[in-house]
Amino acid sequence: MSGLALTRGWELPNIRFGGLATFVAGTLLLAGTIHICAILLVPVFAKEDGWSQLAPYAGENQFSEIPDASASGAKGVAGLDPLFVTGACRVSLADAPASVAVDANDRFWSVALYDPKGVIVFSLNDRTAIEGRLDMIVVNPVQNAELKKTPSTEIEETIVAESPSDDLIALLRLFAPSPTARADALKILADSECVPAPSVLP
Repeated sequence: MSGLALTRGWELPNIRFGGLATFVAGTLLLAGTIHICAILLVPVFAKEDGWSQLAPYAGENQFSEIPDASASGAKGVAGLDPLFVTGACRVSLADAPASVAVDANDRFWSVALYDPKGVIVFSLNDRTAIEGRLDMIVVNPVQNAELKKTPSTEIEETIVAESPSDDLIALLRLFAPSPTARADALKILADSECVPAPSVLP
């Protein structure tokens, strides 16, 4: 008898359909807002993009070697391929185009240009360069338009890379699978060019 009374005394809460729909809609709206905010804040709080990792080691008007953080616990960039010598150079197009030149036709190499968002805006390797040698001019859209107005015979065989950003980091990777190859690659890195090139514009 007491069990029957207990069963009869328990009742479902009286929830109106309109109130339930409003509650569900509000919950979904709040969850969606939080999700969108989280996505938009990722670039603000993310510190492991290409730019932030390379910037502390990028040389001014020259390539500087990037140490491998995994080697002997040294400071540097984690995840670098130990079979490569890697260097970075800061490139500014605010006042003039930049010239990037690499002479390493005896090995595989690659060059990539990173913008401040960590996005690669241009990349190439020895297979796409002339005889494995790189001779490249980096320009912004305005500078590129000037080059097209008055093309120069001096840069007919030069690769022209256009970047929407004036601030870039050039990343150079040189294949060096042995101690001897590494010593040679370090010399190539030191001899590689990464400098302003105002003379290419009329």
